[in-house]
Amino acid sequence: MKKVVQEYLRTKNNLVQYFDITGDYFLKPVVNYNWRIKLNEDVYFLAYWLDDAPVSECVIVNKGGKPFIVEKQDYTMVVGIECVKIGFILKNSNKSE
Repeated sequence: MKKVVQEYLRTKNNLVQYFDITGDYFLKPVVNYNWRIKLNEDVYFLAYWLDDAPVSECVIVNKGGKPFIVEKQDYTMVVGIECVKIGFILKNSNKSE
């Protein structure tokens, strides 16, 4: 079991470095979900869903006066609040407009 925990911590550290972020966040990989960012009265929201399932939404955290969204080659991390701050890992090809 010790190896599993060590591997998780190493992998989480690599992921945080990939997105070049600081801070400790719960991570929620939702790479198979469709998603979009929407603005409603100066507040940004992340909406994400699976086909034929209800849409989940969360408020996106602001960092430096802008929504905390880090876009990389194939993935985007959005830091939002669902009871706690969570780093959502999303697949760019599933983004809806």
